[in-house]
Amino acid sequence: MCKTLLSHPSFKFAPVLCTAGVGILLLTYPAVSQVQPSLAQEQLQRTREREDAAQAQKLQNERRQARSQRSNPGQIDMPSDPLSIPEGGPCFLIKKVHADGFERFGKPPQGYDELIGTCATLANIVRSLNAVNAYYEKLGFITTRAYLPKQDISQGTLTITIIPGIIEGYVYADGRQADARLLMAFPSGRGELLNLRDMEQGLETLNGPNSSKADFKLIPGERPGGSFVQIAVKETLPLNGRLSIDNSGFSNTGTAKFAASLGIDNLLNLNDQFSLRISATPFDPRRQRYSESISGRFSLPYKNWLYTLEGGASRYFFELEGINQSFPVKGRSHYANLSVERLLWRDKLSKNYIYGDLKLSRSWSYIDGFEIKSQRRRLSSGSIGLRGETKLGAVQLQWDVGTKFGLKAFGAQVSKQSIIDPQFHLIQGRLDLEAPIPSTPFTYSTTLSGQYSHDILPGTEQMSIGGWSTVRGFHQDNMYGDVGAYWRNNLEWQAIDSEGLQLKLKAGIDAGLIKPSQLRAWSQDYLVGAHFGATATIGGKISLDLQLAHALSRPQRNLPHTVSAFEADKTVGFASLNYTF
Repeated sequence: MCKTLLSHPSFKFAPVLCTAGVGILLLTYPAVSQVQPSLAQEQLQRTREREDAAQAQKLQNERRQARSQRSNPGQIDMPSDPLSIPEGGPCFLIKKVHADGFERFGKPPQGYDELIGTCATLANIVRSLNAVNAYYEKLGFITTRAYLPKQDISQGTLTITIIPGIIEGYVYADGRQADARLLMAFPSGRGELLNLRDMEQGLETLNGPNSSKADFKLIPGERPGGSFVQIAVKETLPLNGRLSIDNSGFSNTGTAKFAASLGIDNLLNLNDQFSLRISATPFDPRRQRYSESISGRFSLPYKNWLYTLEGGASRYFFELEGINQSFPVKGRSHYANLSVERLLWRDKLSKNYIYGDLKLSRSWSYIDGFEIKSQRRRLSSGSIGLRGETKLGAVQLQWDVGTKFGLKAFGAQVSKQSIIDPQFHLIQGRLDLEAPIPSTPFTYSTTLSGQYSHDILPGTEQMSIGGWSTVRGFHQDNMYGDVGAYWRNNLEWQAIDSEGLQLKLKAGIDAGLIKPSQLRAWSQDYLVGAHFGATATIGGKISLDLQLAHALSRPQRNLPHTVSAFEADKTVGFASLNYTF
């Protein structure tokens, strides 16, 4: 039978079937457990890992975008009330300017001594005082004030007194005293300097859960410069959910995918969030194919820190049809991930973070009940990086640069037959930009993402292009490797924007590149695709996303020592229906 299969010119899976068939007959031989995977099975495994990683990245980006939209960095504007006084009057020669009260800031205010050597009128002195107050306001110290104490400046010495703005405490607007939820949200505590940036950070933390909407007001304190921070919180039911169905699955394991997610806010009453998500392919005969997953996420903020614990498991199954019989192919995997992120600094228009995480993942593959041990993965990895968000007028910019590395810890192990490097290193970067086009109803958005490594990477760490989250115009076929990049472009038009209906039309061109390696190469190392789509939102709860994409350039030749040319349709469609509650 093996000889017949191997000689059949149209059956590219013959080596797999023969290997598995021999394994069934020779159960007593230890070598059976070392079944070697075929190229087709290896490519399927990589494709599924790539799409799962892309979906995880998509969900992470959606969470970041949602949090950025809720936080509105730089939108808290405190009114400025500079002193004013009529021009004219006598002037005094200023020989020396003495400032006191600035010690908590580490240095005197910028420009406090600019009047030295001038003959200053009272109006000049007041303008200098306003400049000092503006300096502190720019730094976020909105309740810090500079004053002129009673003095005689006829001798040429001007004294400026700085009264630092201090937090005397936090209270709820309904009269309740501050609890752990408030104290864990705001970076600054009682007795510390009051800074608007810390107020913004605290409000972002309080507004993180979907069911919470917070605002603040400053109440005069009991001593000069002191203020109480009064917090008003409006809360709704701390539950939210989402149901969705789309055609993002694979033909092998089920095209139509259904997903459901449930979120619970403030389980610990510490601004924490918990979410659970399941996905499956329920419309296909389970005995023939399926793909399903479950994942959970718990996040806990603390002042300038955010701790997140994630975990999940997935599995798939399909029947590989042979000439006289079919062979079941199964795969399963699970992972756990702990991430930590800290705000480094922020101003009115930007925020910058440092982050790191530790991830443990395990995966197994089986053909006809026998494990393909060369595909067994027990990986441990870490990452560290920097990311930022900036608003330049109407332009929004997000960037992320970091490194990932494999670890020997926590039982990390791969098969001796495997060629991957479990102690890999890679660097990666991402840039997202969104900008309205002046004098037009259009908005342009672009994403540039890439990575580099000189190691042979595990499948889950490789760069993959070709799909709805990378280069659109491809789905069943994709390119993958250790080094690569892609560039996505969208031109969007808000066609309808009414209370009950919003309609967005979008179109663009994407491109991607994968560097060839000794392990794999295609007849060309790049992809180009074009897309057009529409997203309709009804009543703020129901959304329908329709996209059509076409491959403009892809590998179409089967050259010696190259991966097979792309064979799927050049035009692909995507449809997604979502309901949120």
